[in-house]
Amino acid sequence: MKRALSVLLFLFVALAVAAPPAPAFQVRTARYYDLQRLQDDLAVLDDSLAALPTSHPRYREFEDRASALREELVRLRDDMDRGGTSSDVSVTRDTVDRLRDRIHALHGDIDNALNRGYSGRSSRSVVLSEGTEMTVRLEQSLSSRTARVEDRFDATVARPVYVDGRIVVPDGSRVQGTVTVVERAQRPARGGRLNLSFDRLLLDDGTTADLSARIVQVKEDIGSGGTLKQGAIAAAIGGILGKVIGGTKGAIVGVLLGGAGGAISSSGDDVELPEGTVFILQLDRATSVPRQ
Repeated sequence: MKRALSVLLFLFVALAVAAPPAPAFQVRTARYYDLQRLQDDLAVLDDSLAALPTSHPRYREFEDRASALREELVRLRDDMDRGGTSSDVSVTRDTVDRLRDRIHALHGDIDNALNRGYSGRSSRSVVLSEGTEMTVRLEQSLSSRTARVEDRFDATVARPVYVDGRIVVPDGSRVQGTVTVVERAQRPARGGRLNLSFDRLLLDDGTTADLSARIVQVKEDIGSGGTLKQGAIAAAIGGILGKVIGGTKGAIVGVLLGGAGGAISSSGDDVELPEGTVFILQLDRATSVPRQ
């Protein structure tokens, strides 16, 4: 018995020594979608920078930091393009996350300079009125072919929501929803259909709020806030836009919006909403957002 145990122990040790060492960590490779998100973050940042008077004592500092961030994003885009044909060049998610942190830090500095925050104020809540719109980005794909009624899903707020010029819902906040209606396509007679209801808001500071919101528009990107700088960003980064939203620009072509509750339908096929699809939501009733 002892001999048998000794043999088994010897074999276990031998296999452990022969096996290649496990990597200390797994490198996560970035996607074009991650760069699109960075481009959106820069577009929102430039909305705030455009609202800051050029006479502000920190304007030049903020502008220089924003320019450096734009150049860094272009460099990452170029590295990712080269990485498509060479394993020696790649962009990691950690690199993307560090750039996103720098963008958000600058955005926060600009908003502080504009005195847009609600923190420290006497009010314990802020009301978003009925009809308020929110721009959100879907965090996972949804399809009328595979979805089920009562499936939960997540989206991320892509543009801040303001009340009286102050941020109530920062970008990056989460919105959760439920699939309420699913109809699979009956080709070629009838296309698929999805109804999505948004019912919960989660802020980064841990506060939550119940809401009732429906989709009034479906888009591939968050669009421009109308500043000249955002047009420059799009022109400089350009190549990203053709490679995002499920890997293919035009992935939501054919998606129709209309009917009761903002039903999403497709003509003759299933509704396919890739990760990254942008929704414009509209509140069906006023929502009180608690502030800490």
